[in-house]
Amino acid sequence: MALTLNTTSLNLVKSEVDTTLTQVEGHLGSFVEERDNVAPLTLCVEGLEQIHGALRLVELHGAIELSEAMYALMREAQGTGAKTPDESFAALGGAIMVLSRYLEYVQIKGGCWPQLLIPTINQVHAALKRPPLREGSFIPLPASLPVPPSLAPVEIAPAQWQPLVRRIRLMYQIGLIAVLRDQADSPHFRMMARAVERARQLTQGQPVAVLWWVAGAAVEALQQGVAANLVRKSVLGQLDRQLKTLQTEGSSPALDTALLADTLYIAGLADGGTQVDAVRSAFHLGDYSLTQKTLTQEYEIMCGPGGSVIKTVASVLKDELAHVKDSLDMIARGAQTGGEGFGAVADSLHKTSQTLVMLGLVDVSRLMREQADLARRWGPEPGNDALHALVDVLMEVENAVSTLVRQVTPGVDTPINNARISVHQLDEARALLIAETRSGLSLAKRAISSYLESDRDVMHLNNVPATLQSVAGGLSFLIIERGAEVLRVCGQYIEQRMLNADNQPPMADLEDLADAISSVDYFLESLEANKPISEDILDIAEDSMESLGYPVPKRKAA
Repeated sequence: MALTLNTTSLNLVKSEVDTTLTQVEGHLGSFVEERDNVAPLTLCVEGLEQIHGALRLVELHGAIELSEAMYALMREAQGTGAKTPDESFAALGGAIMVLSRYLEYVQIKGGCWPQLLIPTINQVHAALKRPPLREGSFIPLPASLPVPPSLAPVEIAPAQWQPLVRRIRLMYQIGLIAVLRDQADSPHFRMMARAVERARQLTQGQPVAVLWWVAGAAVEALQQGVAANLVRKSVLGQLDRQLKTLQTEGSSPALDTALLADTLYIAGLADGGTQVDAVRSAFHLGDYSLTQKTLTQEYEIMCGPGGSVIKTVASVLKDELAHVKDSLDMIARGAQTGGEGFGAVADSLHKTSQTLVMLGLVDVSRLMREQADLARRWGPEPGNDALHALVDVLMEVENAVSTLVRQVTPGVDTPINNARISVHQLDEARALLIAETRSGLSLAKRAISSYLESDRDVMHLNNVPATLQSVAGGLSFLIIERGAEVLRVCGQYIEQRMLNADNQPPMADLEDLADAISSVDYFLESLEANKPISEDILDIAEDSMESLGYPVPKRKAA
């Protein structure tokens, strides 16, 4: 449900705010058409100052932040005058439209979702050269933070702390790099999830453990398809810096509440999931957060009429472009050779460029304005190169307008990549072998889980060394010798330290063993998906086994 709001105060001021917004929009348009006259900008500043004060009185969060940023940008434009870049006016035009629609949306809903305004606020911030508004700014944290579910305790000797956390951080970074490059697949997210789980295990009982619990839910959300935009990538980078702090300061670094709120926002965008549901329930996110799907739907509801206006303007623009192309066709046929005709074409191009600015299509507007200036200087018979250049720009404008229309049209499907490249028989055999090796690793991991659940009954481990040896043989056939050696050493460890030992190893050692096996599995999973990740993941496996006293033999140079 939306955040409840007493709309009585808003109803009292909304009519005046709407009128002032309309006046500001008109003054802004007047200045864009005649940039030598800065008087309209002064009226815009005064109007936005009144709007900001009214919204502060009704305590409408989100709208307050947006109006403040608009006021600051308008003050800046007032100072720079005609030198103000088109991007600033595009941001202001979009913000006026969104703010007007948001106030109506709040009035109808009887509540508000301030996060709907974050993209618009950040567009204005970008024009102001300000850092983007944090996505978790509107997520209130409870006075008493929930306690994450407990994990198996792990005791780490002081000398082992930094190497262990360094290994965990490397696992996280491998996945993070793929996310930053927009190349992340299931293995990358699983590596990140494993890393934050280990961090949570190491900080259990400390305030910062709740951050790693929520981080696990955020990674799960990203794996389910929540978009990793620049702001969210920044949050993931901040989590990496938290791992670095954990490595240097030990198990009790201070909790960054702002980072916790931003991470909660990402987790709340998912439709569901094991950790997402647990975090959503513990923090009551349903009262403050929207899923990514619902957020899109609510934004479309809020800006519905705005979308209709865009479609109407786009239709007019296309008619104008068609008229210009007809004129060019006549010129090319020699039916129109006078300079007067070219001036009319230039006027049409300039008028269209101004409309494009108000729609936020700044780049194509600039191209159109340049072509208008060139058209005014055409001779009696413009060359083919000049005509072709203008036609290319017209086509680019049409594409930009069509793209904008699609963006405000509900129900646009997101393409899904189902490309399959393994069609040769050897590739099919290789894919089959990778699948079989992963099945073998799954059997081994299930056996180890049964061993733990049965209070260390080693009977469950009897077949694990042979299974790992078999999987290692498959990896050797695939020429993945590093992974094969890791699994052979894992088999030796299980046989010597678990099956044939009087005392079973501590939980910390078993976690290192799990890291080694999981790292090989992540690598194989990436091969199975035809999106191989770096062999750096095998460094983690080798470091894990070395910490157990079972170093992996190094490959001999060819």
